[in-house]
Amino acid sequence: MVSGPPLGYFPNPQKCWLIVKPEKERPAKEIFSETTINITTEGRKHLGAALGSRDFFEEYVDEKVEEWVAQVTSLAEFATTQPQSSYAAFVFGLRHRWTYFLRTLPDIAPFLEPLERAIADLLVPAITEHVTTQEERDLLELPVRLGGLGLVNPARTASQEYEASAKITGPLVRQIVKQAHEPPDETEIKTLQASARREKDELLKMQCEQERESLPSKTKRTVELATEKGASNWLTVIPIKEMNFNLSKREFRDAIKLRYDWEIADLPTMCTCGDLFTVDHAMVCLHGGLIIQRHNEIRDLEAEMLRMVCTDVETEPVLQEITGEELNRGANKAPDARLDVHARGFWDRQQSAFFDVRVCHPNADSYRELSPKQIFQLHEMRRRGNTAGGFWKWSKGHSHH
Repeated sequence: MVSGPPLGYFPNPQKCWLIVKPEKERPAKEIFSETTINITTEGRKHLGAALGSRDFFEEYVDEKVEEWVAQVTSLAEFATTQPQSSYAAFVFGLRHRWTYFLRTLPDIAPFLEPLERAIADLLVPAITEHVTTQEERDLLELPVRLGGLGLVNPARTASQEYEASAKITGPLVRQIVKQAHEPPDETEIKTLQASARREKDELLKMQCEQERESLPSKTKRTVELATEKGASNWLTVIPIKEMNFNLSKREFRDAIKLRYDWEIADLPTMCTCGDLFTVDHAMVCLHGGLIIQRHNEIRDLEAEMLRMVCTDVETEPVLQEITGEELNRGANKAPDARLDVHARGFWDRQQSAFFDVRVCHPNADSYRELSPKQIFQLHEMRRRGNTAGGFWKWSKGHSHH
């Protein structure tokens, strides 16, 4: 035998395992007879994956899935009292425990069915307080930006993850097979990564369209609204109490039920106005002050955020009196005309900006034939007519549209 270089990494033979096929076991033992290297035809665990015979492979996968099922079950028990924290724990933590597993082991989708059943039958109902149909379960596994909850189905994504991983690591595999010392072309790897992301996005969008088609018309509408920019931010934050990102179990579950038009329990039968009480009615009823509450909460939140970057922030400021200016038709010319928020320095230094808030219920019957974009444009034009432009910028006492 030829000695290697005097410096470098010297592996401990007793910790080394050589995995060989049964017909290669005897030659391997003869070659390494003078060492303490371990030799097996069964298989061994390697970096969270498994190498070796099919029997060892299946035994290892079953063991890992059983472990994950137990973790999901424990999380579901915790979710009965802390649904938002449990949801965050799954989305930001637990589901990533099997990501490497999916990307390195082929043909494991059937073995992951018990894990999917634990997620669908235990965790999802515990978090949402709603027993989902198969169509609803398929919807919830989509990313939040596409109207889902990110409660992934590992059995569905296993083959996609493995194929993408094999494609991206292809250049490195070729270098290893050739025993080339130079690293693979980084540009090629980045190209393959971008291609894999595009393919995944296309598959998700196609799945999203298919899921929407199977939903009732009203639920389909709520999912469409959930995909609007910024509509799902409350699901993508860690529920930190100090930053007021945490919700009570009732607030969190009701928010999810509103997101998918699921029935909310314990609602009153009749409204104080005399009509039947429903979620849609509550959003538009002029009694009880819910409309103005929603408006004022948004107004106050906007003012609070503006105070972080602007000066002289004020809510409901009185506009300057009109002294001959020509405004748009329908503009509010009353002496005590107000907008919702005033902030100085938003657009330019020492320049005032006035902002107005408008709240609507997109699921109202009068909007059913309009797309979300059309609804937003409608309210924008109505507000422009009432406030002569939606917002004003004032500088040195002069108003500018």
